[in-house]
Amino acid sequence: MNISLDVTLFIQLINFFISLLIINYLIIKPIRSNMARRKAIIDADNKDTENFMQSMGIHNLQYEERISSVRAQIAKERDEYKKNAEEFARGVLGKATDEARAIRQESTQKIQNESSEALQALQADVSSYSKEALAKILA
Repeated sequence: MNISLDVTLFIQLINFFISLLIINYLIIKPIRSNMARRKAIIDADNKDTENFMQSMGIHNLQYEERISSVRAQIAKERDEYKKNAEEFARGVLGKATDEARAIRQESTQKIQNESSEALQALQADVSSYSKEALAKILA
């Protein structure tokens, strides 16, 4: 086997480099430019997504702060209403206690008056009862 280097080798090399330049111009450059354009779009979308996520984080923190302030305000109002209700209940209970005490005193006084009247009536009738009893015993 005999390998000889002649002019055809140089022609083939020139043909190869020309084909390489044509392939590079027609195929590789457009593919690379499309890939670069797509990478730029993806990077922009990633940046927009990151900005959106940061914005959502800020909005979420603001939302949580508002929720906690509203909860604190509601708890404060609830405690105030509870305090007012307890004071009202104490007032009603005190009034009911005073009314019950007055009714009891009135009833006690009425019973004492009735018992003293009954005692006086019995004492007034004792002499007549004793006379009737003696008349029956002696008769």
